[in-house]
Amino acid sequence: MHSFTTVATFALVASASIVSAAPIACRGKPDTYVDGYLEDYDVYHARYIALDCSSQHNSTFFDDCCHPLLANETLADNRLAYCTPNSTTLSEVSSTLAEYSATATVSATSTASADVDAASEYSAAEATATSASASAEASATLGAVADYAGHHSKAASSSSSSSEAAWTPTETSSAAAETSSAASSGGSSGDVMTGGYATYFYQGGNAGACGTVHSDSDKVIAIDTNGWWQDTSSASPYCGKYITLTNTNNGKSVTAMVADACPSCVSDNSLDLSVGAFTAIASESDGQVPITWVWA
Repeated sequence: MHSFTTVATFALVASASIVSAAPIACRGKPDTYVDGYLEDYDVYHARYIALDCSSQHNSTFFDDCCHPLLANETLADNRLAYCTPNSTTLSEVSSTLAEYSATATVSATSTASADVDAASEYSAAEATATSASASAEASATLGAVADYAGHHSKAASSSSSSSEAAWTPTETSSAAAETSSAASSGGSSGDVMTGGYATYFYQGGNAGACGTVHSDSDKVIAIDTNGWWQDTSSASPYCGKYITLTNTNNGKSVTAMVADACPSCVSDNSLDLSVGAFTAIASESDGQVPITWVWA
């Protein structure tokens, strides 16, 4: 049943150029997704979210249900019964992703999509459908999908690389946009930025939007383009500046350098971190954590 796994995984993991993230992506169809050989990406993407695949990595469920089908396969014939998501939840997810995709197309015409669904890729997904009723499932999933879509459905800069499995929503994630403080045009030291979330991405040997290649162990940041670096076609005044951020879940802090742009971060004050920076304040399995930050 999984004869396609090697090819599908290669197609998704090959090479990427994103920051997001997620995390993500979290951001549009990966350039390496093989249309015609694999199922429609939007169909797969929505199912991935509806099944909460982001929380199922390294499990039998993920192996059975969370890889894309081949173009000539169907859920009914080629997947176990429990791989079919709740229809109401799937409908809500698909609708929300479509809305965010349309918004992202308008707001990010100068950027390129570059998601990869690798082993630690695409956390995406959002509120697990665990409530007793389909209606409750759909409601829980929809709120988280809105965050996911903002984080992953927008087009990413051509210089970055992200991980959709690198994001797990929290109870407060659906209110991120409401609680985020407005980003100013300059990086004034001492002002505490709130309402943001930290995700992480893999460097992939790509130069960030600031033009420098970093390793995953380097402590670098991709800064949000919704409120901070809005015009990535121009050099950013933030490149090379340092930010100290704190994981409000555990109080851990790290200082890292701005080296890239994040067009698909969840909110104005969200940051996408290198693995080295993220693991200084959280574990990779956390995927996404709430943060506050200041210019160092």
